[in-house]
Amino acid sequence: MPYAIPANIRYEEKLLGPLTIKQSIYLGGFLMAAGMVYFNKTLNPTIKLPVAVLLAGIGAAFAFLNLEEILKNYIGFMQSTRQSSWISPAARQLMNIRSIRAESVFLNDYRVLGVIRITPINFGVLSEQDKDTVIYGFLEFLNALNFPIQIVMRSVNLDLEDYLNQLKRRIKQRDDKLALAYYEHFSEYMRSYIKVNKINDRHFYIVVSAKKKLTEKETIDNLEIQCNELTSRLSLSGIVATRMNDHQLINFYKSYFTDSFELYDSMISPITMYRKMWKDAPHPVAQSREDGAEKKEEEVKQ
Repeated sequence: MPYAIPANIRYEEKLLGPLTIKQSIYLGGFLMAAGMVYFNKTLNPTIKLPVAVLLAGIGAAFAFLNLEEILKNYIGFMQSTRQSSWISPAARQLMNIRSIRAESVFLNDYRVLGVIRITPINFGVLSEQDKDTVIYGFLEFLNALNFPIQIVMRSVNLDLEDYLNQLKRRIKQRDDKLALAYYEHFSEYMRSYIKVNKINDRHFYIVVSAKKKLTEKETIDNLEIQCNELTSRLSLSGIVATRMNDHQLINFYKSYFTDSFELYDSMISPITMYRKMWKDAPHPVAQSREDGAEKKEEEVKQ
């Protein structure tokens, strides 16, 4: 029976053994240059040998190590944008976003996207019956799909500093020195455990592309119907899913370009988080004054 030959197969003629024509030209050219340098009587003898060996090594790298492709990739990487602000034109070009409104992402290629955020569940602590409910519910969700979706998983570094600081603050309010000592050991253990084991937190999202309609309103309405259908189907398996609004979408895309993290529905930087954590904490000077006043009152009572 006839067999169709794939059209994307690339084949290069061999010239010298396993070397292609291009590899043979590279190797022969650099070896010729190395020989000319080595047998040149006018050059300093201490320089001829290192230069000749260097040229021969470059030729061997081009012939056997695919140095040409490595240099092309390196030059392309150096010329590309590697760092950018989320409000810069380079970031907008990379994200391909025209605008974010009506709880939708409008792209430059005229596609309209909706993003659904999934609330993670600890599958390991569920009972066997609950696990089966989630698994079979998710299978029914996949089998009932009649339009394409994209499932996005994002891994972020697990950060327990907010939780640990709040715990420490409560222990200090109780003035429990024994609990504070236990806390120091516990916090140090948790930080080292997360760092050594490289524990990450995972966020899950579903991206829905709207079917193109005649008008923009019809497209947005159709996207809303699709998102509501997905969230209702996921809820049958015990998975909580909510569609992201404009503010959440902006923060979601912005977080890929800034050193910030998500707190509820807003993105804040570590500096802002630090100020927020210590906003309600007593000022050290004021606290010392209060402690001094309390001591004076005790002395007067005595």
